[in-house]
Amino acid sequence: MAKKRDSPKLIKIKDAINLINQQVSLIGIVLEQREPKQCRNNDWICTLRIIDDTYPSPGFTVNVFSNTLEELPQIKNHDDMILFTRIKMQTFDSGKRVNAACNKRVSSFALFEGEDFVCYQCTSNFHEEEALYKSAMADLRKFFASCSEVVRALQSISYRTEPCSVETFSFLREIKIGKRFDLVCRILHADENMSAVFVWDGTDAPPASILAKRSEEDKAFSSLSVHTLLSRDILLSFPTVGTILRVSLSSHLFHRVKPGDWVELYQLHCEVDKGSWVIKVTNSTKVRHLAQDDRLVEKIMRLYDKRISSKLGHIPFWCFPSPPGLTETDENCAPFVTLMDIITFPKVTCKYRCIVRVVTAYPWQVDDFCSNENHRHRVLLTLEDPTATLEAFLCDKDAEYFWGLGFQDTETLRKKRNWLLGIRESSNFVAPRNPPWIECCILSYYTNKADPWKTRLYRIFGTRLLN
Repeated sequence: MAKKRDSPKLIKIKDAINLINQQVSLIGIVLEQREPKQCRNNDWICTLRIIDDTYPSPGFTVNVFSNTLEELPQIKNHDDMILFTRIKMQTFDSGKRVNAACNKRVSSFALFEGEDFVCYQCTSNFHEEEALYKSAMADLRKFFASCSEVVRALQSISYRTEPCSVETFSFLREIKIGKRFDLVCRILHADENMSAVFVWDGTDAPPASILAKRSEEDKAFSSLSVHTLLSRDILLSFPTVGTILRVSLSSHLFHRVKPGDWVELYQLHCEVDKGSWVIKVTNSTKVRHLAQDDRLVEKIMRLYDKRISSKLGHIPFWCFPSPPGLTETDENCAPFVTLMDIITFPKVTCKYRCIVRVVTAYPWQVDDFCSNENHRHRVLLTLEDPTATLEAFLCDKDAEYFWGLGFQDTETLRKKRNWLLGIRESSNFVAPRNPPWIECCILSYYTNKADPWKTRLYRIFGTRLLN
């Protein structure tokens, strides 16, 4: 009968740093986790900084090595406990400093959360009896609960973040081109290969200026709006109020995040591509998980709940409480909805009233609005609000009503189109456009009764320009 291996004896960090080149076992609270990196031999390394009652500052560094990214520690909360067994103490920086190496061939670890110290991750070679260590974990938790200095450190330094106050974070409605910012947001969706995540904080990103080359104006508009990148089935689980933005990223940076998580993202960079906001990570980008009851999360959800409970909650922030009266509609009593409300509406056919910008028209040339063959008027307008873009046809009698004139007066029609799209009459070059907000009515319909959802289209009706 094989002899049962004795459980390793725990020692304190202060004692461990004197045991160079020896294997030790210890428990600590995770104070910091740096982003994983791939080694030259294709293994992965993740650096943790942990503390205990004998070594509360500056913390002790443990380098965890693994064959795969998924087997590295995936810290869920900023004050979780970690138990290391048989990690090797070693010196670096010409013997001036000490750290430890956790190598899966010899060492193991287990992560614990909550007051009951529930183990939520451990290495495959971790075979210790967890109950033997819960007393030590309880003593450590009790010590730090009474130590206000360390508690403040835990709240501010975890996940490589610098001490921050609520005021340092930006809402999506505050982003600016070329400016780095920090964001508290919810992860709504992640690509399979983790090349991008879609984030939301309940606020409306500012309308972006549109800059297109002349050669692009005769082409159909190519939007980077979230609904063009994801299927309707995925969109059905998203909020319909507030901007959802795509964050392009490195897969290893976000390997721990999943849909539904609240996170703090540090040092993001904003750009505008084809009139749509694009967020990119930088070399300084950091990620920190947040609990549902975190004060920042609670603040965001309070603001969001207050917004959607209002009759005006679906109106874009940037034209609140109403657009500047540039149009009038026949559906004055209908409630306002967002474009995401329309896209995810459970019925194929319905009428809606919304506030949008018209970001482009196709065809671009006014002379092409009317067909020479059958004298029908047909133009495809791309509408935009903070939640999505949507292509809607403007046809025949609805078009005559919208423009307020016939199609023979092409010069007046051109001026109205330029005004609608935010084009400056005096511009001899391609200047940034900022289309005005307008109120309009939209009808959703289908062209094939056998397949209504795949043939669902939209058109503008009952709307008239007052300019």
